[in-house]
Amino acid sequence: MQPLKNWWQGFAGGPDFNRLQKLSFLLEEFSLQLTLPYSNISSDEPPKQVNYPFRSNGWFEQHLQQKDQHKYVQIHTEGWCYLAPLLRFDGGEYGWLWLNVWLKKVPEGIDALDRQTLAQHVINEHGQHYNSAKIGAEGEFGLGRNTEIESELKEYAELRASRGSPFTEERYRDELQGRINNYGYPPLQPAKLITLQGFEWVFYQEKYDRHPTRTDFYCLPLTSQFYLTLVFKHRVDNAGEKSWQKDAENAQQKILAKVNVSLMFEGASLPAK
Repeated sequence: MQPLKNWWQGFAGGPDFNRLQKLSFLLEEFSLQLTLPYSNISSDEPPKQVNYPFRSNGWFEQHLQQKDQHKYVQIHTEGWCYLAPLLRFDGGEYGWLWLNVWLKKVPEGIDALDRQTLAQHVINEHGQHYNSAKIGAEGEFGLGRNTEIESELKEYAELRASRGSPFTEERYRDELQGRINNYGYPPLQPAKLITLQGFEWVFYQEKYDRHPTRTDFYCLPLTSQFYLTLVFKHRVDNAGEKSWQKDAENAQQKILAKVNVSLMFEGASLPAK
């Protein structure tokens, strides 16, 4: 565990930018370089893969992972824990900043190089998954969770009606929205285009009012089918402690400022906009 630091700011731990590692990954003709603080958590990591032939036939599907609605190939993960400045019996964890680097693929009929189309896709992907008519079994990544919530409410509404106390249409809508807000997946805010390192990225957030944890996504198209995604998760374990969250925000921006995507081969082109 990284030595305690920043205690005078009300927390310990977090990324230490005095101890940096430089990582490089080759995605066919694209080179991705990251400059990151070392993680302050102990883990047994497998050797890092550095070459990703993502356009090879069947390669993406062979290495595919899924979390919630996201289907991706994992490129790298790094995490930094924030702690109470003094050790406590409960471990004193305030929260975590996680960085995941993913390679993702769009469905047929969607052109990832069209930023506006990609921005719409990442929001639709969320809604289509959780509002799916098919309700997934346990362990199927929450597929159709909002549909399941509405089905349960319909049964309850029918029971109330049979007992002579039906919902009004407005009360039903409010009840459904409240249940989805509390137990499901309400719609995300629209994605937007931002500029990082001279390239236009698609940015959006997964954030729900019921909990301060949030995830920021930065998406850069590589080809018409594939795009790179930098995923920053701000996991809040102790909602009453906010002293560390500004540091996590600043750390995210420092990491983004050093991200470099370039081309390895002369004559290739990286779509800027």
